[in-house]
Amino acid sequence: MDEALARAMEPVLRDIAGTGAPRPTIRDGNWQISSEYPCAMLWGRDGSGMGVSVYLGDAESVRIVAAAENVQQWVIDELWAASRTNWPVCPGHPSTHPLTPTESNGVATWVCPLDRAVVAEIGSL
Repeated sequence: MDEALARAMEPVLRDIAGTGAPRPTIRDGNWQISSEYPCAMLWGRDGSGMGVSVYLGDAESVRIVAAAENVQQWVIDELWAASRTNWPVCPGHPSTHPLTPTESNGVATWVCPLDRAVVAEIGSL
């Protein structure tokens, strides 16, 4: 996997491990738009896959948020048939929505989409 994409994915994969969410099998993607958009594929237990990509021209915190958006969608899809799909769970509203990945002032964070409260830096769940 491209080094910049791997660095962007690393904190999100830490959050998966920290929360016990399903972890994808990750393989290099072959659908890359251009050399500025490295990509990989996230594969589930059932053989379904989803792409993840970042733009190399973005700041690292923005690349982390982009990776988090893609991985979050993969986790939600993976959990769909088995359990609650609001990953990562918003601690203030655990039964209604997941946290949203956001970048602010150079920091990639998970925030509540309702009240915009910062819950944690991505990678520290």
